[in-house]
Amino acid sequence: MPATVKSHLRMLSEERVMSTQSVFDIIFPGIKTRRAAELFVKILYKSNGIATKNSVSEFANNVQIGIILENGELFRYSRRNFYMTVLRTLIDMGFIQKNVPVWDEKRNKTLYVYSRNIFDIPNKPPTVGFWRISYYICKKWNRLFLQM
Repeated sequence: MPATVKSHLRMLSEERVMSTQSVFDIIFPGIKTRRAAELFVKILYKSNGIATKNSVSEFANNVQIGIILENGELFRYSRRNFYMTVLRTLIDMGFIQKNVPVWDEKRNKTLYVYSRNIFDIPNKPPTVGFWRISYYICKKWNRLFLQM
């Protein structure tokens, strides 16, 4: 198991998972990292849950140069940190899949993209332990794409 996943698992508690509004508050402790992840998920949502490697690279470049947010604030985040912290964590924890084959009608060929995972979870949570915490994290992740 990668070190990033191990460090995040140590921070999980049922109280913290239940009290936060966003899945990003659970996964990313840093404010800038959390904001970069939120911006990336907005890009995924707008493109129906998939992003080509070129679009992810373009997003990382734009974030490094600086993006003007809705509140008028300039946000910058390192390209390297985006790939090493945000994207790697989301892939390692299973929230995003890498190299998913998708047929492109325009180019008439298969593209390999990043794709978000929607988790198939039961209506009722498990009673105790890690699976209960995982249930609530996955439920919050699913809400990002089902309610935006």
